[in-house]
Amino acid sequence: MGTFEGLVAFSVTPTRPDESIDEDRLCAHIDTLIAAGVDGIAIFGSTGSIGSFSEAERRRVAEVTTKHVGRRVPVAIGTGAMTTAEAVRLSEHAEKVGADALLVVPITYWPLNEAELCAHYRAIASATQLPIFAYNSPVLTGVDMTPNIIVRLWQDGRVKYLKESARDLLRIPQVKEATEGRLRIFGGRDDSIVEALRLGADGWTSGAANIVPRACRRLFNFANDSQNEFAAHILQRRLAPLMSFLMDKGHVSVCHTALEILGRPIGTPRRPILPLAGEDRIHLEGILRSLEEEL
Repeated sequence: MGTFEGLVAFSVTPTRPDESIDEDRLCAHIDTLIAAGVDGIAIFGSTGSIGSFSEAERRRVAEVTTKHVGRRVPVAIGTGAMTTAEAVRLSEHAEKVGADALLVVPITYWPLNEAELCAHYRAIASATQLPIFAYNSPVLTGVDMTPNIIVRLWQDGRVKYLKESARDLLRIPQVKEATEGRLRIFGGRDDSIVEALRLGADGWTSGAANIVPRACRRLFNFANDSQNEFAAHILQRRLAPLMSFLMDKGHVSVCHTALEILGRPIGTPRRPILPLAGEDRIHLEGILRSLEEEL
C-alpha cells in the first residue's frame, strides 16, 4: 500500500461528446501527470467532478485508474457520497480494486453536526482496512470539519491524511500540534500553497496540476527548500493569476477549458457545469499565454 506525500494531483474526469466518461483520455491524462513528476493521483475529488457521476460510473473509473496506474504512484479514490451506505459501498469497492487510500468528503444537502460526521467516517472506516484521506472543503460542501472534529476522527485511528481547503491557514499548525505531527496534512488551496507549506503542511493536493503539472512540481520543490525561498516566491507570483482564476471561476470549468485551449482536450464538464465562454475564456487564454514557459 503506497503512502501519500508531496504533490498529489486531483485529476479531472474526461468526457466524450455524449457526456459518458472517456477512459482512454483519462489514462492518457494520468500518464501526463505522472510523467510530470506528481507523487500521487486522486480521482473524484472536487476537480474530478465527484458529484456529477453515478455510483456505477465511479466504480468503473476506480477500476480503470488503479489498473492503469499500476503502482507507479499511490492512488486515492474519492468515495464521498450523499448517504453513508453508498460511501461504504464505494469504499469497499475501492479497496477491492487496489486503492491506496479513500478520499472522503462529506456530501450532503443537510448540514451535518459533529456526531453525524464522526458516525459517517467511522462507518466508512469499519468497512475497509484502507487509510482515510479526510477532505474538508466548506465552501463547496457547506460542511466545515473544524480542527476539533478532525482531531476526533484522527483519534479513531483510521484518518491518516487531511486535505485542508478552509480559508483559515492557521488551522494547519493547530491540527498539526493537536495530532502530534502524526496526521499528514495537505494544503488544498492552490492559491496559497507556499504559505500552507510554511505553516506546516506536509504536501499539496492540487487541481492546478491538471493544467501546469511541471510548474506545480517545481513550486512544491522550491517551497520545501530553504535555499530556494526566493525562487518559490517568483514562481508563485507567475502562477498567481491562474491559481486565483481557478478559485474564482471553479476548478472544473477552468481545467476542462484550459486543457482544450492547450490542445489536450478532455471534453466538457457534465452539465449543468459548463466550460468557460466569452470574456472568461478570453481571459484564461491570456493567462495561459503568459505561462507558456511553464507549460
